[in-house]
Amino acid sequence: MESSVKQFFIPCCQVVANEKCDIPSILVNNSVICNFTASSFPVCTIETGGFLLLDFGKELSGGIRLVSGMMKPATLRLRFGESIAEACGEPNMDHAIHDVVLPLNLLTCMDFGNTGFRYVRLDVLEGQVKLVNAIAIASMQELEQIGSFTSSDQRLNQIFDTAVYTAHLCIQEHILDGVKRDRLLWGGDLHPITSAILPVFGSIDALDVTLEQLCFNTKEECFANNHTSYPLWLIMTIHDWYMHSGDASILQKYGDYITKNTQKYLAMVKEDGQLEMPGYLFLDWLSHDDTEGTLAGLYGLFILAMKAAENLYCAMHLDTMELVEAQKRVAFKAPFPGRNKSAAALQHLAGVADRRDILQAEPFSGISTFIGGYILQCLEPRAALELVKRYWGGMLDMGATTFWEDFDLDWLKANPTRIDEMPVPNRPNIHADYGRFCYKGVRHSLCHGWSSGPIPWCIRTILGIKVLEPGLKRIAFAPNLCGLEFAEGNIATPVGKITVKLRAGKEPEICTPEGVTVES
Repeated sequence: MESSVKQFFIPCCQVVANEKCDIPSILVNNSVICNFTASSFPVCTIETGGFLLLDFGKELSGGIRLVSGMMKPATLRLRFGESIAEACGEPNMDHAIHDVVLPLNLLTCMDFGNTGFRYVRLDVLEGQVKLVNAIAIASMQELEQIGSFTSSDQRLNQIFDTAVYTAHLCIQEHILDGVKRDRLLWGGDLHPITSAILPVFGSIDALDVTLEQLCFNTKEECFANNHTSYPLWLIMTIHDWYMHSGDASILQKYGDYITKNTQKYLAMVKEDGQLEMPGYLFLDWLSHDDTEGTLAGLYGLFILAMKAAENLYCAMHLDTMELVEAQKRVAFKAPFPGRNKSAAALQHLAGVADRRDILQAEPFSGISTFIGGYILQCLEPRAALELVKRYWGGMLDMGATTFWEDFDLDWLKANPTRIDEMPVPNRPNIHADYGRFCYKGVRHSLCHGWSSGPIPWCIRTILGIKVLEPGLKRIAFAPNLCGLEFAEGNIATPVGKITVKLRAGKEPEICTPEGVTVES
């Protein structure tokens, strides 16, 4: 496979801290990537026991190049961090190496690292290090950003742009869950990030490559990622991709996967509508210890996936009667979600019942970044806008340049230090001291593609665009300014871009490519 991922050299933007260093400022905005004998480049000298802490300004995926000067062999410790606390602490070593001891010799261009980071700390353990530069090597696909959004609310604009960067950074050779860890393909994660990718970047090759791996290289006896629910998300992802692209070859390639898995799930439906799902049942991490809430959410997810499969069956000219009947029986039997907002949102979207009372109770708590985007789709538009600004904006208030694996506004009550602040004794740190379940402390990923939910919400609710026919040949247009003074944006389609302009008190404007029919 020919990779479309490109590498970019990005200099550090500031030296956050240092000890036993001479002229560390020469590393700031330094573009040197190779040294040579008798060069006139200035050199930063770091003595034994000294260190440098470098800030590259935003989350990156990749590593670092160390360009040394004339020096004797030395040994240094290299630490990557998505936060200052991580780079200065004990970085988690799960799936990617964030903390390593390296030899450094004279006139080298040493490249190391394949992870997500913003900060790099270099500690000299032995010898004297002479650095001409320490420059990040960032990897990212060169993708044209077609979709965009801007409004009279600058906080909302920053949230949208940060969500776009989060999704873009996770598009490497494949679509990854996150760039620090796990850097893996996860079937459940793929649907929310695809919902963000399609209107912004359109139908990209990485989506096909990722689906191909998950759909055709999972062990025959296993569900995708060993999660019983994940093929349901994959069916929904294939559906949304087909509806956006209108590409019939998707049905040819993934048709057998769709029908085989649909039949597997239909067999789980008992006569009375009860679902008997085997294996590991996962909804989201917030529901991990809530068995009843997880099951309630999976009933909603099942119906949503079967609705998607029904549309795909119609496109493939297959009989949908069994699918339609199964949806009715499962909806009738769906258990009450209790206070579980993730489960309530999926049931609401599936049409099981109006669950907005659950979602509106303590509206800023009980949210996960994974299911948060689906919760937004259930809420009254102005309430959803307030949730976007409070919840996703809360991560920005903590120094985020990408959105996180998880977040809880309650974490802010203790006034923690931000990800771009040095740890303070006796004061909690937002990265090192929080996180839950399997992502406690600095294992917590601060760049996770499933957190990009504000993108589809802005497109569908504020700009008011919904796909009605494959290839966006027919769309619904029902914008809602949500009290904003203005909003405008573009949406990617296979035949060009849709442009929407909204002004308070004026008729909404929409411009579409030829062949796109608009229904208001």
